[in-house]
Amino acid sequence: MGRHAKHCGGFHALLGLCLLAACESSDVAGDAAVDPAASPSNADLPGFCAREGDDAVRDVFCAQPRPPIQSMSELQALLGLTPVRPEAPDAVFDPHAARFVFLGLSTSLSGHLTSPINPRLILLGEDTIAAFQRGVQRVELVSPDRGDQRLTFYLVSFEQACNGTARGCLPGDLYTPRIEERWTSVRINDDEELKNAPADCRQCHQRGVEQPRLLMRELDSPWTHFLFPPSFQDVLPGDHGGELTNDYLEAKGDELYGGASMAALDPASVFELQLLVGEPQPLLFAAPEILIERYPHASDGYPAEPKPSPTWEAGYDAFKRGEALPLPYFDTRSTDPDKQARLTAAYQRFRAGEITADELPDLSDIFPDDPNLRARIGLQTEHAASPQQTLIQACGSCHNDVLDQSIGRARFNIDISRLERAELAIAIARIELDRHVPGAMPPAEARALDPAARSKLIDFLRDEASRLQPDPELVHAAKHGMAGGAGP
Repeated sequence: MGRHAKHCGGFHALLGLCLLAACESSDVAGDAAVDPAASPSNADLPGFCAREGDDAVRDVFCAQPRPPIQSMSELQALLGLTPVRPEAPDAVFDPHAARFVFLGLSTSLSGHLTSPINPRLILLGEDTIAAFQRGVQRVELVSPDRGDQRLTFYLVSFEQACNGTARGCLPGDLYTPRIEERWTSVRINDDEELKNAPADCRQCHQRGVEQPRLLMRELDSPWTHFLFPPSFQDVLPGDHGGELTNDYLEAKGDELYGGASMAALDPASVFELQLLVGEPQPLLFAAPEILIERYPHASDGYPAEPKPSPTWEAGYDAFKRGEALPLPYFDTRSTDPDKQARLTAAYQRFRAGEITADELPDLSDIFPDDPNLRARIGLQTEHAASPQQTLIQACGSCHNDVLDQSIGRARFNIDISRLERAELAIAIARIELDRHVPGAMPPAEARALDPAARSKLIDFLRDEASRLQPDPELVHAAKHGMAGGAGP
């Protein structure tokens, strides 16, 4: 038993996979960064330490003095999240070693960075679950309170030496093992501190319900977007998790990712997640139904080319009406094959020492360029979308009637007929900003505005008639707040 099992019955008795749709952003107002090599004083403790709570994350970050953290491995060791070692992946379960899964696609706000060659890592510890994604200087955590079992979501943000340089952080700093070590500052915020920021975890994990909860979009086999060992065979048609793992291995070989090795990838971990999370879930990617619809079996076998999936299309239409958050993309791979091949070759050259880390290209530039395909993947708004649709697709998940109406973010609502002219002027100014500038709307990690759609949206918001006249499409979307199926 772990050190806290006697208090809460062990984390796995309560939790499963929580962070497939976790929300994150760099726009976080939080504690001042501290030097991780020093032992911080009590004054440097995070703000949440002054509030009531008792969980494994607080054990580490509210300790007096707080232990120094300079790397991913040090953070993992303190939280009991060190991944199971590749030399014994099938050993008897050790509660002090974290099981893990990889995703080749994600609906989280780091989804624009997630691919088979830059996957999303979910670590399952005894008292804590973590999600980590190269390309962004953050680690997401969740832990249950030992008293009332309420979940608290945390966001660890860190900086590297490159943050203090004129050139800033390049892809070689963010998409290689460099991002996991030599951290120069570390800070942490909880979900209460994040509730009015784009990083608000509750906008996904507490949408339309009283208590925050865990989310797992792909609850059932065949787990379309999870990586599996290449030897794990599947007789079903289409690409599968073994192919995604081969994609990773082709680019990165035996390179550890967040301390986890593909050699220790255990298919049982996904089965474990299925059992731990359970139902009901507010929004499921119905993998079996979608697969059957795409590859209907006939007397002559499966079709050579996949068919459309009415189930997935219905989910996408519900998103465009503002009734539900978007589902993961229907296909196993969402990447452009030519781009993926070029980036794979570049990473191979980096590992072979033929190019330096500073010469490495951006691994997130791996998706198709077609705007409507990118919209269906979840990267941007549709190219020919009306201004109303652009508002719903880009802003409807955060600015609606369902989410917390007591915070500043609620001053903007996609039902713009309620807004004063001054509030609209602020929104327009933020929409006109480059999406990577702090304060831009929507933030960099969110679904991007298609350039043509952006222009039409700004004209729409400036039009006095549009502002004063309630639009049925926007009224409907604001009311539902993408919370379809949110209730128990």
